[in-house]
Amino acid sequence: MGREGDRRAGAVERVEGEPEAIGAGSQPPRWREVFRGARGRLTAGLLLLEALVAIQILVVATVMPAVRRDLGDIQFYGWTFSAAGLGQFAAIPIAGRAMDRFGSRRLLAATLALYTTGLLLAAFAPSMLALVGARLIQGIGGGSTYAVSLGTVAKTYPEDVRPRVLALLAAMWILPGLLGPPLGAALAATLGWRWAFVAPIPVLALSAVLVFPALPAGLGDRGARISLGPPLVLAAGAGAFLAGLTDLSVWSIPLVVVGLAVALPALQRIVPPGTLLARRGMPAAAAAAFLLSMSFVSADAFLTLMLTAVNGRTIGEAGLVITFVTIAWSVGSWWQSRVAASRDPGGLVILGSVLVMVGTLAAAAGLIHWPLALPYAGWTVAGIGMGIAFPTIPLSVMNASTAGEEAGELSPVLLMDTLGVAVGAGLGGACVALAKTSGVGLRAGIGGAFAIGSLAAVVLAAVAPRLPTGRPPASTDAHESGTD
Repeated sequence: MGREGDRRAGAVERVEGEPEAIGAGSQPPRWREVFRGARGRLTAGLLLLEALVAIQILVVATVMPAVRRDLGDIQFYGWTFSAAGLGQFAAIPIAGRAMDRFGSRRLLAATLALYTTGLLLAAFAPSMLALVGARLIQGIGGGSTYAVSLGTVAKTYPEDVRPRVLALLAAMWILPGLLGPPLGAALAATLGWRWAFVAPIPVLALSAVLVFPALPAGLGDRGARISLGPPLVLAAGAGAFLAGLTDLSVWSIPLVVVGLAVALPALQRIVPPGTLLARRGMPAAAAAAFLLSMSFVSADAFLTLMLTAVNGRTIGEAGLVITFVTIAWSVGSWWQSRVAASRDPGGLVILGSVLVMVGTLAAAAGLIHWPLALPYAGWTVAGIGMGIAFPTIPLSVMNASTAGEEAGELSPVLLMDTLGVAVGAGLGGACVALAKTSGVGLRAGIGGAFAIGSLAAVVLAAVAPRLPTGRPPASTDAHESGTD
């Protein structure tokens, strides 16, 4: 990361005039601390951007059954989610290091432009495969924006305030959760699903005008090194692996083998050593982020498809499950922010993983025509679990990071989070595609996706006790993540 060996622990970039962080074991600060002075302007800008991205994600998730009916090629359905995830985890390690070097303003300008390009290409996509390509570009821009947002939290807020900020970022999904699914259903029924990609663009431009003045203006370490090779190789290898699983042909086994052979060495160069074995500390946090997202997305990407194609619900009725899980996620995150200072992060993630597993099993009841209230209630429970576990993992890394290098050390965790999204949606999509190829039916394919999510939640519960706790002393050597 180009970190300076003599950088002191107190050298974290902060908003001018902010107090130093207090111990992690202290009582959580009052909410007004998050909005005080210059910090308040920054908080407002981050929250606005989060809300705009959230509503677009939820609208797209709602209209995807309509996209499938229009464009066909259900074997690429999971790929529309995987492609965005692949783009995100190719961009996040690069964006994390770029933020350490160039600061947040320049990087955010580039990422928002790329994100807008992806939206336009998706709006005019003539086929499902073209939409997959557009979602890849959109994922690159969205992943970089995600890294800038959490990197800004890590660099500019005191340690005791960070849980409150993360809770507020999660809360910004409440209003989109209420408005996004109905808006998506209305667009699909009237103007068409393509407007789900066009509508956010003017508002996104307005948000950029409001957010930029609130971001820190200074540059970071101009000597910080940014490696493009490993993230791009990793994305290509993971894509080949998932492609081999999606369509059975003579190329399936070679694609899977070559994909793994390419992706695993590249992954080891990006994440902390020991991540693949979930070694205690930062490696376990990266592994936990992967497992949590994989567990959730394996089911979430196909839930509205199940409700519409298997249970005969309308897009509007299926969209309610997105509303419920979004609100529940925010409720879980609010509770987590109140107890994070006094609870072990491993215990919180175990609780979250159990709730996600229970919710996934309940949601799967829709496949056997049990009362439809059960999938809706189950996925609400899963949302609470995600609200508890999802912010806990990056928070444990922020609190244990070397001061001044939080963005770079957080980037492997964000990378594994988005890798979990891509792999979860990809493996679920492979189940659906293989079910179509073998003729066993869509119901069996979606059931396979839910089974993958449940298994990932079980493994996460075993990894959670290894999460890092506490900031290392000032004299501790900087942790090297392996990115050259």
